[in-house]
Amino acid sequence: MKNVLIVGHCDLDNPQITSLIEKNFSANVKRVKLLKKAIGHLEKQDYDLVIINRVGAFDQEDGLELIKEIKKDGRFNTPLMMVTNYKDQMHKAIKSGAVEGYGKDKLHDKETVKLLSRYLG
Repeated sequence: MKNVLIVGHCDLDNPQITSLIEKNFSANVKRVKLLKKAIGHLEKQDYDLVIINRVGAFDQEDGLELIKEIKKDGRFNTPLMMVTNYKDQMHKAIKSGAVEGYGKDKLHDKETVKLLSRYLG
């Protein structure tokens, strides 16, 4: 069973992402509303994938800054994936150490399931 941490997604997007993962993969999904609490969860448990919103829905924190913070000291090897429709933000996330993510508008595409299967399949 894989473990997935979903960080900063709103009450509308989180259930959709969770459903997509649970429907297609054998995975436990944990939700963290506040971006600043994500590192604490990574310290307590190993995750196979962390899916980070570009902007935290509940704290308006920057997902890119969270990616940089997680990657800065090499402590965590967990793949980090940003969800954003903005290609420039996706490029910055990848440059900062994230894996390729997807846009919210692509959530129900076959390509998104294929992308997630790299880490959860």
